[in-house]
Amino acid sequence: MDPTLILEADHRVVERLIEQISEAEGAARTKLVEQLATTLDAHMELEERVFYPAMEPVTGPDSVDEGETEHVITRSALADVVELCPDGPGFEAALDTMQAAIDHHVKDEEDEIFVQMRSKGRGQLEEMTEPFMAKRAELGMVIDVEALAETASKDDLKAEADAAGIEATASMTKSELAGALADVAGAG
Repeated sequence: MDPTLILEADHRVVERLIEQISEAEGAARTKLVEQLATTLDAHMELEERVFYPAMEPVTGPDSVDEGETEHVITRSALADVVELCPDGPGFEAALDTMQAAIDHHVKDEEDEIFVQMRSKGRGQLEEMTEPFMAKRAELGMVIDVEALAETASKDDLKAEADAAGIEATASMTKSELAGALADVAGAG
C-alpha cells in the first residue's frame, strides 16, 4: 500500500486529536494529550527511520533536512503542551503553537513531498512499503479507516485494493475499501 496515503491518514488523525483537545477539559483533555504525544512520536519516528531515507534520492537531502528540522520544532512544541496543565494558563497558546508547526509540516509533505514521491518516486514507494509497514507494526501503529477514507480518493483506494488482491472492489464504498486495506495491512 502506498505509504504516502497512510501518512496522510495519520495527519488527519493528528488534526482530529488536536481539535478534540481544544474542545475537551480536565481528565479527558489530559488523556487526549497523551494519545497525541504517542501518535506524533510514532509518526515522526516512522518518517525519520523509513520514509525520509527512501525519499532522499527523489526529493534531495534538503527536503530530508527540512522535514527533520520541522520534527525538532514539533517535538519541542509537543513537550510544552505535555508539560503544561491542560486547563491552566498557557496551554491554549502552546497548543496553537504546536498546531501551527504541524500544519506547516503537513502542508509541505502533502503539497510537495508526497506529490514528488507519487510522480517521480514510485519505485522508492514500492520498495519502502514492506519496511514501512513493519516499522508501523513495531511502533504499534494502526491505520485509521475513517482517516484513510477521508484522505484518499475512491480510485486510489480501489487501485490499492486491486493491487492487494482484494476481491469485489467495484461494488465497495470508500469506507469499505479503506477497511479492507487496513485489514490486509494489519494482517501483513
